[in-house]
Parts: sequence; structure tokens; C-alpha cells
Amino acid sequence: MKKILSLAIPLIISQMISMALVLTDVWMMSRLSVSAIAAGGLGASVYSFVFIIAGSTVGCVANLIAIAYGQRIARPEYGNQQIRLAVKGAVLLSLVFSVVLTISFAFVPQLLALANQPTELAQPAMAYVDTLKWAMLPSLLLLVLRGLTSAFGNVRSIMVMSLLTVLLNVPISYLLAFSLGFGLAGLGAGTALAATIVMVGYGIWVFKRPEYMAFAPWLNREEYSWSLLKPLLAMGLPIALAALLEHGLIYGGTLMAGTISIAALALHQILLQCLSFTWNINFGFSQAAAILVGQDFGAENYDGIKRTALRSFGITTVLSVVLAGGFMLWPEFIASLFNLDAELSTLLTMVLWVVALSFVVDAWQLLAINLLRGMKIVMGPTIMTAIGYWAFGLPAAWILMPQFELAGIWGGIGIGLGVTGVLLLAQLLFAIKKTRHHQPLAVAAG
Repeated sequence: MKKILSLAIPLIISQMISMALVLTDVWMMSRLSVSAIAAGGLGASVYSFVFIIAGSTVGCVANLIAIAYGQRIARPEYGNQQIRLAVKGAVLLSLVFSVVLTISFAFVPQLLALANQPTELAQPAMAYVDTLKWAMLPSLLLLVLRGLTSAFGNVRSIMVMSLLTVLLNVPISYLLAFSLGFGLAGLGAGTALAATIVMVGYGIWVFKRPEYMAFAPWLNREEYSWSLLKPLLAMGLPIALAALLEHGLIYGGTLMAGTISIAALALHQILLQCLSFTWNINFGFSQAAAILVGQDFGAENYDGIKRTALRSFGITTVLSVVLAGGFMLWPEFIASLFNLDAELSTLLTMVLWVVALSFVVDAWQLLAINLLRGMKIVMGPTIMTAIGYWAFGLPAAWILMPQFELAGIWGGIGIGLGVTGVLLLAQLLFAIKKTRHHQPLAVAAG
């Protein structure tokens, strides 16, 4: 328990700081206008949908490094080599994705038109996206650095790095958006500039430390080859597909909300921030648990995998129930935070309880899929997410929307998350049961 919490708490704080970055952007959008919230949220949804392809694939480097870290116990030289190759492969993949996906943003206006989004929102949404897209490469490289330091247990540095990003982003974005009058484009540029500065600074700090020096991507350059991408793509593409399916559920709801009204779309963005608040807490915890499972998997410590999984689910369930209760009891705080008028505040109160009910099942599916990834199980979870999100979630949202409008959309999202959570839990229990046939061959690191 102590080991999980010592990793989880700094990672959760880091995720909450990252959430603060998003909230400050939304807050600044609200100071521009209600339509700016809608347009900025729409642009952010588009960017996130594209970024998730690269971020999920590159981000699996944390799982590969954690497994290699466990392998260092029995084979130190081999484990260190695998860490070096994973870092180099992730850097190379970050560069490839940044070039390809940045070009893809040129097709966004046509896609928004096909999705029947309000024409008055398309132009400001693209103004935001066109500057925000330059955050892609530094954000991906930060994922590589984060994967390395988290696998080694140095999670406090991730927390500090996240805090510095916010401290830089807020004044830079405010200056560009308001003082210089660039509006939404200034907010996107501020985020990109802050991410670049932090990436350079964090990279210098990491590779100056003795425990990381040997893994610097500019050393042993003869190790670079396209074959380095294979383990990342083999593990990362199913993860990316699962993430796209989840985002397809969430942002499919965004497109549906856009067909109701601008007010509904603006309120939907605020509800997304509420779900993201709990998601970031659970994601930080899931990362910590996945690191420990990956280390135990690499060290073939199967008893350690079982202990981590059971303890993690107990903590996650209690935490999610408490958070859901808080949102149900104090909806007026959320309304005041985003400066909503009386009409939107009433609508928020009516819908928020539906969102809160999704918190527990969302936490379950998030933890289960991360623990399975720690054991290199990725294809099964992707199939489960396809069934839960697309066979149940999106159709339910579409069916419920005509009668219940925004509440119906979120009801469908909750159904999708719930079905996915149950399916992933069943798969995780089956995977843990299979480990009972194995004898622990090594003691977990630490």
C-alpha cells in the first residue's frame, strides 16, 4: 500500500496541475465570451482527438521502460540496453508523428462542416488549433521524459515539471490573448510556448542526473534504426486505438451537443472538465499501479501483480465514490467557477448528477486497462473498448438525445463507460487468475 501511494500521490498531484492548465484556459475563454468557450472547446476536442494517436503510442514507452527496469534485477546489462532503445524509439516516433499529424490539421475545417458544427464557431476554433498544434512535439517529448523518470520512481520531478508548465502558461497565454489581443489564437500559442520551454528545461535536468545520463537520446547514435519503432507500435497502436474509441465516445457527445445549441455545447465543455477532473486523479493513480505491475512483470513477480491490482481497485473505488458525492452535493460551486448565468446554472445542476454517476465506472475501466498494459496485454482491452463505447455508448447517447437533450448524451456516455468497465474488469480478473499457475521467480524491485 505504501509503495503504491508513494508513487501515486505525486502523479495525481501532477495530473491535477495539468488539469489546472486546462481549467485556466477554459476560464480565460469564459472571459472572452460564451461563444469563445464553445469554439475553444471544439478546437481543443479536435486537437485532443488527433494528439491521442501520437500521445497514446509514444506514452507506452513508460510501460516498456518499467518492464525493462524489472528485467535489470536478473540481467542488468540487458535491462539497461532495453531502456536505451525504448527512449530512442520514442524520440524517433515523436518526430515522425509530429510531422504527419501537424499536416493533418489542414483538413479540420472540412471535417467540422461535415459534422454539421455551427459555422460561426469554425473560424475561431481553427484559430485556436492552428497555434495549439505547435505544442505537439514538445508535449510528446515530455511524455518520453516522464516515462523514463516515472519508471525509475522519480515522480516528484514530474510534479514540479507540471507545476512549472502552469506557472509559465497562465501569464504567457494571458499576455497573448488579452494584452496583445490575439484571443483564442493567443491561448493556443501560450500553451505551445510554455510546453516548449518546460520540455527543454526538464530534458536538461533529467540527462544531467547520473541515473539517466546513459539513456540520453544523443548518446550511442548508432543504435538508431527504424526497427526501434516496432515494439512501440506493437504495443502503442492498440492503446492508441482504444484511446481513440474512448475519445470517439466523449467527443462524439461534443458533436451531438453542437447540434442542440451553442449554450449546450458550452455547457458540455464544462461537464467534460468535471469528468476530466476525476479522470486525471484516477489516471495518476493508474499510472503508479501500472508502473509497479510493469516492474513486477519484468521481474516475473506474479504475486506482486496480484497484490497491486487488488489494493489499487479498493483505493480507486472509495476515491471515486467520494468524488461523485462531492459533485452531486455542490453543483452551485461548479456554476460559480465558470461564471454561468442562472439559466445555464439550472441546466448544469440537472445534468451534473448524470456525469457524477459515471465517475466510478470510468475509474474502473481506466485502472483495469492500465494494469493490463503493464502486463503487455493490449489487444483484448481494445476490443472491449470498441464494444463498450461504440456498440453501447454512442448508440445510447444518440437514442436518448432527442428526449433528454444534453442529459441524454451524458447518459449514453455513462452507459458506454459502465459496459467497458465491466468487460475490462472481467478480463483483468481472468489475466490475474492465469498468473496463479506461475511461481514468482524474483522479488519486485524496491
